[in-house]
Amino acid sequence: MNKNIIHTCILLAGLGAVSQSFAGATCKDLPKAQELKSTLLDVLAKKDYGGDGHPAWLTLVDASGVVCAIVTSINNPSSDADVTTTMSGLGHRILSAHKANTSNTYSHDHIALASGNLYWLTLPGGAMYGTTLPALSNTSSGNPDLWGTTKDPMVGKRVGGFTALAGGLALFDSNKHKVGAIGVSGNPFCTAHTVAWKIREKLNNGAYTVANLPGGIANNFANDALIEDVIPDNSGVGGPGRSASGFGYPVCNFNPPNATDDGSIVGN
Repeated sequence: MNKNIIHTCILLAGLGAVSQSFAGATCKDLPKAQELKSTLLDVLAKKDYGGDGHPAWLTLVDASGVVCAIVTSINNPSSDADVTTTMSGLGHRILSAHKANTSNTYSHDHIALASGNLYWLTLPGGAMYGTTLPALSNTSSGNPDLWGTTKDPMVGKRVGGFTALAGGLALFDSNKHKVGAIGVSGNPFCTAHTVAWKIREKLNNGAYTVANLPGGIANNFANDALIEDVIPDNSGVGGPGRSASGFGYPVCNFNPPNATDDGSIVGN
């Protein structure tokens, strides 16, 4: 069967199975904001994830897309004293939620898809070209002093939104049942994916480790690693290039040292 047809079938099967994954997965069963914050800071402190040192945001959604918590490594998210901090709050807070929502939407009990796994498919000619998921609430509303706290205006809402940028990963329990997803944003592209991968391994004492995934499109269909196999178009026309896997992502700057060692990123 043609590879593109296989890819499309996988995605369509995912869309048809999303509603089957809601049962029993609510925010009360998932890690709380304090654990998310401490895990995010612990992962960032090790500085083995690449990146350029920008602050990070982390959003957790349950299997139905409700935002359970959103935390940040920024000490004072509402401060306007530092342009870097302010821009991180305005952009990456929202992006972290959209990444979590994207992975949660397209993953189900038969396949795990990282938000970055969808990148190639959204380019012109791809099976998901033009895909959009609306943001269902005003994610910039509310008091910015509450951003990244337990009273963040996004908490308790289905924010929605779609992005094929890397950093969103689904969470699966020991029964390989999808219970939600996380999204990380703040550092460039592949770095966010690696940080999210490391966080997922640690949350709830390893309750959502990659070993729980029911399958994916990377590492011989084993998991949701980022596949860096996009070859740029050098014809001068400016096309999207090509991806051998069909689920590729461009090779990123600031990749973590020995990025493939933990399995979070695979090459071409």
